[in-house]
Amino acid sequence: MAIELVITADDRTGALETGGACADLGFDVRLTTAPDMTDDCAVIDLDSRHCAAVEAARRIDEAHRLAARFRCHKMDSGLRGNWAHETASLIALGRRVGILASFPDAGRRCDDGTVYIRDVPVAESPFGRDPRNRLLSSRPVDYLRAAGCGNALADGRLVVLDANTNEELAAAAVRCRDEDRMLVGTTGGVGAYVATLRSARRGDFPPLPRPALVVCGSLHPLSRTQISRLPFLTVGPDDDARRALAALQGGEDVVLATEMTGATIADAAAESMASLVAATTWHWIEASGAPTVMILGGDTAAAVLGDRTLRVLGSADTAVPFCQTEDRRLAVVTKGGGIGEENTLARLLPPAVGLESIP
Repeated sequence: MAIELVITADDRTGALETGGACADLGFDVRLTTAPDMTDDCAVIDLDSRHCAAVEAARRIDEAHRLAARFRCHKMDSGLRGNWAHETASLIALGRRVGILASFPDAGRRCDDGTVYIRDVPVAESPFGRDPRNRLLSSRPVDYLRAAGCGNALADGRLVVLDANTNEELAAAAVRCRDEDRMLVGTTGGVGAYVATLRSARRGDFPPLPRPALVVCGSLHPLSRTQISRLPFLTVGPDDDARRALAALQGGEDVVLATEMTGATIADAAAESMASLVAATTWHWIEASGAPTVMILGGDTAAAVLGDRTLRVLGSADTAVPFCQTEDRRLAVVTKGGGIGEENTLARLLPPAVGLESIP
C-alpha cells in the first residue's frame, strides 16, 4: 500500500500553501508528522528552512523513502533556505528532478534561468534582504552547483524550468510528468503538477468566522503593510494582554505583531520570539474562544501550530490556505510573509461581518 501523494516543504506556511492547492484540486489533505499509508495526500513540514544543510538533506531523504504514487517538494519562491541541498539529496536517492520556481499568480516567474519577484530579480527584492536568509544570486543553477548538483545538471537528471505565464507553468509541469521527474517548486509549480493528476474544483469558502486573531511574526514589508490596512487593535507580545482579551471576548478582531526590524536576527533570538508569540496566541484563543487565527510567517506558523494535525480544506486566496484543527473548533489561515497584495488581509477580513460557522 502507498500514499497517493506526498508533499514535503521546508516551512509550515509552504506546507499548508501546497496542501491548499492540492485540496482545491480534489485531494483529501492532512498536514501531519505521522503519514498513514491510507492517506490520500500527506503534507509534511520538514522544518528545514534554517537548519544545517546536512540535516535538511537527511530530513528530505527520510520523508521521500515513504511509499507514494506521486511526490513533490515545495521550495521557497524567494530561493531562501536549503532547497538546493534538499534537491541534491533527492538526486542521491536516484530521482530525476525538475526545478519550477515560478508562480505567475503570485508575481513569481523564472525567465532564462533568473527568478523574478514582480519583475525584480529575487536577490534584489525584499526576499534577498531577509534577516535570516540573505541571497547572493537570483539564478537557481548557482545554488544547485554550490550544493554539488553540477553533474546532475550536465547529464540531464536535473533541469531548471522557465515559466513566465500559467500556460508555460502548466507545460513545465506536464514535462515533469512525461519525463518522470519529481517536481521541486513553488506552490504554483506544485499546483500545476497536481493538476495533471486531478482536476476537481471546490466552491468558494464562506466568510471567516469572527472574531479573528491575526498573528504577524513575519518581517517582510508586505506583511507589515497588510496588517497596517486592518482597522483592528494591534498589540505586541509584551503588551498588557487584558486589553486584547477584552477586545476578543467582545467580538473584536485583534492583531498580535512582533516588533519590526531590518537587522540580522540570530536563530536563537528568532526562535525565542516565536515561542513567546505562540504561548501568547494560545492563551488568548483559549481565554476568548476566538474561532479564527490567521498567522503570517512560516517560523511563526510552525511555533504556533506545533505538531498539531490540520485538515487542509483549500485556498482562501492565492497561496493562502484555509484549514481546521481536527476537532473543527478553530479555523486556521496561514500566509507566507511575501505572499499576497497590500489589501489581501483586508479582503479576507472585511468589516461588519457577523459570526459564521466553520464549514
